[in-house]
Amino acid sequence: MNRLVADEEIDAFVDGWARRLAAGPPIALSMSKKLLNNSAAVSMAQALEDEARCQTVNFTTEDTREAMRAFAEKRDPNFVGR
Repeated sequence: MNRLVADEEIDAFVDGWARRLAAGPPIALSMSKKLLNNSAAVSMAQALEDEARCQTVNFTTEDTREAMRAFAEKRDPNFVGR
């Protein structure tokens, strides 16, 4: 995310962004970080294979089921990292 923020708003913006990330699904965020970190060192074919593998794992987690329940119930999800 790129955004220009006034000096006096930077602390509040960073705090809000950090809280949003911390509330996210830890397994999916961890895998996304690993994929991004490896992206410059692998071929496109390998990157797509890695992403497919991570999606397969993510779709079997309790966090994914929680995300779908929360969406259907119109509430914020409560991710636990399982």
